[in-house]
Amino acid sequence: MNVLVPINHSKDIKSLAESGADEFYVGFYEASWDSNNKFFYDLNRMSGFEEDANHYSLAELIEPIEEAHRLRKKIYVTLNAAYYNPDQLKKLHEYIQRLRAFNADGIIVSDIRVADICKQEGIGVVASTMCGIYNTQILGTYARSGVKRVIVPRDVRLEDMKRMIDAFPEIEFEVFMMRNGCKFSDSNCLGFHCYPHGALCRTLKFSKRQLCGTNHTFSLTQKFFFNDIMFKELYEHEACGMCAIYDLIEMNVRTLKIVGRAAKQGEIAKSISIVKTNIAIAEQSSSRKEYLENMIFPSDTKTCLMGLSCYYPEIRFGIKGQMLDRCKN
Repeated sequence: MNVLVPINHSKDIKSLAESGADEFYVGFYEASWDSNNKFFYDLNRMSGFEEDANHYSLAELIEPIEEAHRLRKKIYVTLNAAYYNPDQLKKLHEYIQRLRAFNADGIIVSDIRVADICKQEGIGVVASTMCGIYNTQILGTYARSGVKRVIVPRDVRLEDMKRMIDAFPEIEFEVFMMRNGCKFSDSNCLGFHCYPHGALCRTLKFSKRQLCGTNHTFSLTQKFFFNDIMFKELYEHEACGMCAIYDLIEMNVRTLKIVGRAAKQGEIAKSISIVKTNIAIAEQSSSRKEYLENMIFPSDTKTCLMGLSCYYPEIRFGIKGQMLDRCKN
């Protein structure tokens, strides 16, 4: 089982590889794209965070690609914005031709039309969570377009994930494991990630609260207050899926994804270390129960105890969302 991590500087690739990273992904910016489309169309899902998440121009991407390959690691490039118009697809075709010449291992795409371009150019395709592959029917469409690897959306239950894996054993499956959970479905969110506001969900999280209506009892007002604090402070605080590692191995999931293209290298390294440790524990365990009794928890366990930041809460809390319903009530 591989661990995929983001990189923003080629100087970090060696240290992250030494921490246990098996694969990398990277974004880029392009001045000509920004001058024509800035504030209207992203080049990738993190374009709005500018160089904090996209340190390299397209021409400069050769540096991290060559460094990853020198260490015999694969590296993927993100072209996963919410939408591209026909003129932008022509520009993306030029970018993909250059990325193929750089020997990038694959393109993380959000649009089946971009997948078709990649197939035409003979470069690997990874269907991002922006594609919204929630079932075997959608997966079949992407498989017929030449997609060989799929990133499963954050909110897919393990049983539904297994159904897709069993139906398409030839596809590599990548799942979210650490950091940066989201309240929404990427494929159905047209909000931008950008300064100064961050993501749409962050704006909603920290917006002013107002209790509407009249004649609320003290008890009901108290419930509103605690519910708001719980979801503001604990829900998707630092998302984690490590309780599911044993099950994911049993399901033949190929890759665990650590998110955070704008995060600090040291934070990513810590996540790699604990995930790799838990993979080793899971591989030596004979059952889910044994793994859960011996796994290493993240340093911030307060969110673990309530199940509010679990990528796969069904492992410890039963049916996905059950704990959230309990909190609401």
